[in-house]
Amino acid sequence: MKKKQALLVVNGEPQGSIEEYRAIIGQDDITIIAVDGGLLLVESLGLFPDLLLGDFDSIPREKLEYYQAKGVEIIRYPVEKDETDAELAINYCLSKGYRELLLIGSMGGRLDQQLANIFLLEYAYRQGLNLVIKEPGLELGIIKNEKIFNNCKDKYFSLIPISEEVRGVTLEGFQYNLQDAVLYRYMTRGISNKFVDNSARASVEKGIALYLLQERI
Repeated sequence: MKKKQALLVVNGEPQGSIEEYRAIIGQDDITIIAVDGGLLLVESLGLFPDLLLGDFDSIPREKLEYYQAKGVEIIRYPVEKDETDAELAINYCLSKGYRELLLIGSMGGRLDQQLANIFLLEYAYRQGLNLVIKEPGLELGIIKNEKIFNNCKDKYFSLIPISEEVRGVTLEGFQYNLQDAVLYRYMTRGISNKFVDNSARASVEKGIALYLLQERI
């Protein structure tokens, strides 16, 4: 039976311990895609990849030869290309019929790469995919119509417009609730909210909004 979810592991800077990352992954029924240097994080977690994908400019040749000998599928792209390896991995998942994607290893390191990874949430959303970025103490995703948050009272919540404006924003169960509000990309109204109930709801009628959950420090 085909696995339902794909784990994309990219080459950012690890943001936590092995145990924290393994808790994020959680399940066994998941296709593990090592995106270029993300292979190093895969190995550090004691996992075995189902696929290696990228230009492999940061992976020793002997590692590729090892996994090739083990029968792991390897998809190589040129170094000079129009897409990042993470975008190519999303395209691969789209072509294979995956709809649920989890991205780890995407934070830390170069700011341009971090921003590119965050905006891939919108790219995936526009392709009909549900992509979520997770790191220890951090989760980012796109609100599609409505999302329910359970047991998040120890976290900060931010709602950040990706489109120029997001209309019909309703927040329930937060310190700062909203009813049919409008948020603008160039203003900061949706930043740094808090949960007050064990179950909270965020809904959007028009536009694309990014949600961010972060552990309170």
